[in-house]
Amino acid sequence: MAVDSTRSSKKRGCLKWGGVAVGSLALLLIALLTLTWVMGSRAKAALRAKYPPPGQMVDVGGYQMHIYCLGSGSPTVVLDAGAGDFSLAWSLVQPEVAQTTRVCAYDRVGLGWSERGPLPLTVENIVEELHTLLTEGGIEGPYVLVGHSLGGAYVRAYAFRYPEEVVGLVLVDASHEDQEARFPEAFAKVSVQARTQMAQLLGLVQAANSLGIMALSPGSYPDAYLPPMPEATREVYKGVVLSYGSFFAAVAEQYAHVEDNLAEIHEMHITTLGDIPLVVLSAAKMELPEGYGLTAEDVAELQAVRSQMAAELAALSPQREVVVAEESTHYIQFDQPELVIEAIRQVLNAQ
Repeated sequence: MAVDSTRSSKKRGCLKWGGVAVGSLALLLIALLTLTWVMGSRAKAALRAKYPPPGQMVDVGGYQMHIYCLGSGSPTVVLDAGAGDFSLAWSLVQPEVAQTTRVCAYDRVGLGWSERGPLPLTVENIVEELHTLLTEGGIEGPYVLVGHSLGGAYVRAYAFRYPEEVVGLVLVDASHEDQEARFPEAFAKVSVQARTQMAQLLGLVQAANSLGIMALSPGSYPDAYLPPMPEATREVYKGVVLSYGSFFAAVAEQYAHVEDNLAEIHEMHITTLGDIPLVVLSAAKMELPEGYGLTAEDVAELQAVRSQMAAELAALSPQREVVVAEESTHYIQFDQPELVIEAIRQVLNAQ
C-alpha cells in the first residue's frame, strides 16, 4: 500500500507540474499574441498616416467610399477596377487622361480606402453605390466609363441602368457575363481550383493581417500577389492593403460573388447600350498557371472564345472598335497603358 501511495503521489506531482507547464505556455502565447497585436496596431496606424486617401471620402449611406479625381473638363471619365483591385490600378492611366478632362478613380466598398458596407455585393447595389458616390461627391456627368476585368461588367450594368448619364465606354479586357459557361472545360476546371486556392490563401493572409503581423514588415508582402504595377505604386498599394484589417476579407467576399454577379448581369439581358462610342480592349497574352496540364490546344480554344466574347461586347453599340493588345496580359493598363489612354481619348473625341 505504501508503494502504491508513493506512486500515486508522484503521478499527481507530475500531473501538477505538467498542468503548470501547459498553463505557463498558454499564458506566454497569449502574451506574445497580445504584444504582436499591439505592435501590429501601431504599425497599421503608422501606415494609414503615411498613406492617407489621396481623394475625398464620401458618405454613401452611413459608410464612406473613396474617389480620387484629377484634371478638369467634361465629360468626366470614371475608372472602375477589377475584382479585388482599387483606384491604384489606374496609376499610369489617370494622370495622362487628366491632361484632357476630369478623370476619377474610385474604390468599391471594402477595397482601397473605402469602408466596408452593410449591403450584399449584388450588381444592383454596386451600381447604386457608384451612382450615390458620384452624386454625393458632386462629380457631375456626363460620364465616360472605363472598366477593367469585372469592373468592365459593372460599368456596362451602370450604363444600362443610367443611359442618360453615360456618353461612352472603354472596356479593358472586360469580363463577359457568360464566360464561366463558355470557357473550355479544361480551363474551367483550372479556374475553379485557382479560386479555391485563392480563398484559402486569403483566409490565411487575413488572419495574419488581423494581428498586424504583415503591417510590421510591408516589404515582405509577395509581389507575385500584386498586379504588375511600377515599384512606387506597389509600395503604396502594400501600405494601404496592410493598414486596414478588413481588406483581405473584402477581397475574398468580392471574389466569392463573381459568379453570382455575372449571372445577375446575364439576367439583365443587355443587348444594346445605345449609339455611343465604345472601345473594347482585349489582351493577346495569357497568364496561365503551371502544373494544371493545360495544353497549347486548350489555350488556343480559350483565346478563340475570348475573341468572340470581345466582339459580342463591342456589338453593344454601332460606334464600336475592338483593339487587340498584342503585348499585354490581363492588366493592359500596366502592360500597355498607352492603348487605354488612346482608347479613352478616342471616345472623348467622338463626343
